[in-house]
Amino acid sequence: MRLFLAATFASVTIAAALPSAQSAAISGSTAPGGRFVAIGCVMKQGAGATARYAVTDTRGDTRTTYRLEGDREQLDRHVGHTVELAGSLTAPGTPKGQYTLKVSGIVWLASNCSKK
Repeated sequence: MRLFLAATFASVTIAAALPSAQSAAISGSTAPGGRFVAIGCVMKQGAGATARYAVTDTRGDTRTTYRLEGDREQLDRHVGHTVELAGSLTAPGTPKGQYTLKVSGIVWLASNCSKK
């Protein structure tokens, strides 16, 4: 009986801790703790303080490009690299706008970007 109650409690606790699913239009995934994860090639547009960074996640049925916010030095170091980016996701202000990924972690995967 104790084993049954412990197993039931554990399964209910795990189910309650799982994050809700992201929109089908978003190709990234949500990691434990509500962090969003995108994998792709870091791109840079512009230079200096006005430079903008983005990543295109090619997983799933559609390619999705996310605007990146975070440590500019870290992002600049990974331009042209394939990386896994984790952070919080902000919805676009307009229907045709891009999602913004506030980067809190970067994992380097490859020193170049594969062509897909």
